[in-house]
Amino acid sequence: MQPTNDDTVEITRVLSLLNHLMDDHEMDRLGECLTEDAFWDGTVFGFEPAIGLKAIVSVLSAEGHALAHHTTNFVISDGPGEEVHVRSKGLGLRADGSVVSVVFMDDLRHTADGWRISKHVIHVK
Repeated sequence: MQPTNDDTVEITRVLSLLNHLMDDHEMDRLGECLTEDAFWDGTVFGFEPAIGLKAIVSVLSAEGHALAHHTTNFVISDGPGEEVHVRSKGLGLRADGSVVSVVFMDDLRHTADGWRISKHVIHVK
């Protein structure tokens, strides 16, 4: 799917909202950003991969995550069907005060409720 300008704005909003929900510990709202069958891969930070919204909420509720998440430099590419691929950069403030730079590789699917993340993989750069 080739995203329109409106799609690009909504996709960016969903990816940004995810950071706010994680930082504000509003895990009950993650369905506003993720599909029910989403795949989450934070193995680069020692977390087990998770499939499904409930499993992802469990992983994101565990100790050891960054205290603040900031995502920038969104590059949205065509995907199959009603999907797009997004590569973005991220900065995270860790509990010890250090900052980590990452690359997020996301797949988003257009659903009846709008754009939702179906796959989220984190790479350290």
